[in-house]
Amino acid sequence: MRLTLYVATALLVLPATQIRAQITSPDKLISPPPRNPAEQHQIHPPADSSGDLQWLWRYARPAPIGEAANLRLDERFQAFLQSAFHQPQSMWGPPGAQEPLATIIPLFLTQYGQVRSTDNRYITVDGCVPNFCAASGLLWIDLGQVHPLSVFAAVNWNPSAHTTDQPQANYNLWLFASRPLSPDALPYALTQAIAHWNFRLAAAHRLVPHIQYALLVEPSGNQLPLHPELIGANVIAPQPESATPQPNSNPHQADNN
Repeated sequence: MRLTLYVATALLVLPATQIRAQITSPDKLISPPPRNPAEQHQIHPPADSSGDLQWLWRYARPAPIGEAANLRLDERFQAFLQSAFHQPQSMWGPPGAQEPLATIIPLFLTQYGQVRSTDNRYITVDGCVPNFCAASGLLWIDLGQVHPLSVFAAVNWNPSAHTTDQPQANYNLWLFASRPLSPDALPYALTQAIAHWNFRLAAAHRLVPHIQYALLVEPSGNQLPLHPELIGANVIAPQPESATPQPNSNPHQADNN
């Protein structure tokens, strides 16, 4: 495991300019943008416009999995998501429905939901769609800044080839950022959080996806291609789901279903 971590770290620090040219057809990742281009390119306030986010810390206790179900029920959580994430999404829902991203995020954090804190600075919330962990999410929040930065990493199955019970299946990953980020200089703590997420999935015998395509979606809706290995994905071998479904193992956490 230590050797694997060294390899993962080395991949994360490779110059992005050496690899981005290898990306193939990132336009296949999501459907066309909404019909109204004026709304797509509108710049919205950063996530901190929702106010002080220090209340999030209480949901990271008791460690190590916190209280994700109770967090989702907190009205401040939905208000925060609506303030932070305005981008269009087409990864979930009927074609053309364009259900708001802020309402999709809690769904992607429902089953196996966990809340963790790192370095007294970062909060991560992860989970998957109930009864369909081929669609999963990781919400990462940096509370160490005057204006907190939030990024939602969403993974969904690409049905073009293999089924989800096959390790050869491919998945797509979107990074939705609460403010503009450079694809060549993503926060190191974010890429580490995505890598550690995969290690936790593997240890729990849950689905570890192979990311085929990845995109950074800015608040304006602008889409920038990413190389999966440079954002913490594909650092370990993919595996299908083999765990017995257990919504959570925290006796203090409400039922996730």
